[in-house]
Amino acid sequence: MASKGYYDSIIAEKIPVLADEAPATSNSSKDVERQGVLSGNSNNFDSQSDFLATLASFANAQETLAVNGKSFRFAQHFLSKKTGQAAAQLYQFCRICDDLVDEAPSETHASSRIQCLLKYLDIMSENINAARGQQYQSFPDALITFFKLKQEYDLPQSAIHQLLVGIQSDLTEKVKITETDLLIYCYRVAGTVGELMCPILEAPDVAKPYAMDLGIAMQLTNIARDVLEDAQNGRIYLPQEWLGGMSVNTILYPSPSQKIIICAAIKRCLTLAEDYYFSALQGLQSVPWRNRIAMHQALFIYREIGLVLAEKEFDYQVGRIYVPIWDKLFVVLRHSYKLMLPPTVEPHESSLHKSFRSLYAKSSN
Repeated sequence: MASKGYYDSIIAEKIPVLADEAPATSNSSKDVERQGVLSGNSNNFDSQSDFLATLASFANAQETLAVNGKSFRFAQHFLSKKTGQAAAQLYQFCRICDDLVDEAPSETHASSRIQCLLKYLDIMSENINAARGQQYQSFPDALITFFKLKQEYDLPQSAIHQLLVGIQSDLTEKVKITETDLLIYCYRVAGTVGELMCPILEAPDVAKPYAMDLGIAMQLTNIARDVLEDAQNGRIYLPQEWLGGMSVNTILYPSPSQKIIICAAIKRCLTLAEDYYFSALQGLQSVPWRNRIAMHQALFIYREIGLVLAEKEFDYQVGRIYVPIWDKLFVVLRHSYKLMLPPTVEPHESSLHKSFRSLYAKSSN
């Protein structure tokens, strides 16, 4: 059986100190690979130490959910304790992946952190028997927690890979050109999370495309809500074909006519989200009753963000939109009757996945 020192030596070999150059840039900005995404100086920082220190700063799964995922935390109360804890652990992992990029002091740091994460996950997967024997105590607690979750629920590796590719793409793709680009991104960073939630919620295989749709709908809602914040971070997720080719500076300081175009694009984004919310609602009928209640509440509470934004005429400069706790309760009561509908699942609308089906179809065969 491998010793703890054995794993330390593997880590040291696979995750070197970055000294003179960052990882090499991938040839394709559409499919960022593990070899790296940036070139240039890395300012002589220790990538592994930076990565470990960053992971150590995260709270436990429940605290992470309570602070960063209030809508999901509300819905979690409807799950069993075991299922709720597993959902929180998955949320924590996704949040870590996102923050490794968004909270990094530079793109070089962000790139190296993602590389370290990929290599740690590879090491744990390659040495799965030893991992089951608890021989990886030197690994970050958050990764140990996620690896155990992945083993227990047999979470699909393809979905995890696409999730990381999507998050990594934020380093190279500062704007989305077409609606197809937008939907591919939403599938990667959020549709995959719906897919990963299926085994945790004991959902049958038929529920997977609908679960992807729920993740995509929520991500489209995020994008519509965070237009100003994203522009402040140098990113534009609304497709340029909707905006007519606007810069970050234009989003931040629009003329009256430009703001009309931006608000119209936000409306279009939320209208697109409605198609995916509707599909997701159909698929929830196949989820076990108690878990269905929780996801039903999550769907309508998150959708409410877009409705509040619509009430403000899609004005992205009024400040971040929140749904207060009392409004969440009202939303739950207003839509509770839908839980009484007969549990029949309509065939999935295949056109919703036209943009990104190839990213998951091969792994499903």
